[in-house]
Amino acid sequence: MSQSKSVEPASVHSRILVPQRYHRQPVISRLVSRYDLTVNIKAASLISDSDSDGWFDLELSGNPQKLTNSLTYLQGLGVNLLELAIANHIQPNQHSLTFPHPASMSPKDSAWLKNQWQEQFQQWISLGQTSRLRLQVCVLKSYYEEPVISELVSRYGLTVNITSARLQPDTEDDGWFDLDLWGRTKQLYSSLSYLEKLGLPIWLDLSSVYSDVYDGLRLR
Repeated sequence: MSQSKSVEPASVHSRILVPQRYHRQPVISRLVSRYDLTVNIKAASLISDSDSDGWFDLELSGNPQKLTNSLTYLQGLGVNLLELAIANHIQPNQHSLTFPHPASMSPKDSAWLKNQWQEQFQQWISLGQTSRLRLQVCVLKSYYEEPVISELVSRYGLTVNITSARLQPDTEDDGWFDLDLWGRTKQLYSSLSYLEKLGLPIWLDLSSVYSDVYDGLRLR
């Protein structure tokens, strides 16, 4: 009686260019949830509310067939696969496009963004929010090799949309991501606890929540 052989996971490194029309779509999140891949973002440049395209260097790991299907999915969206390599990193060649300098982005400083995320989370709940949360997270240099954002999808079942990003390859600077998280309240809280446990600074963005509440009161 023959036994089915287990399929060895494969790893692909790809540089992708995401068209502006997909900036509000959780494209990378879907690579994890739909194709059961582990996605590590090695570099990123994405400017919120900009007409320019977003750039990402991705390390994709998982079932070979699902990897192939995920690349087909990206191409079907019109996402350009600028570089593709089964190697340890992107190998530039004479036709390679240089990775752009990441968007100028730093930790936001406003009345709505606090480092005390537990208190802000309770405020978020008190305003009737239960499924969507915006935040900014600092990915420290020591975590560049860890699929932190991919874990938010695979471990906590969230849908994650990256609305802005700055993660420059070959630099000592920390990376910054503006994230739009969708999920149940318990999932969102657990994901924030996970980021805190890693020691990553996070700021919750409640500005849009307060704006919606104000607009609702004004319309009454």
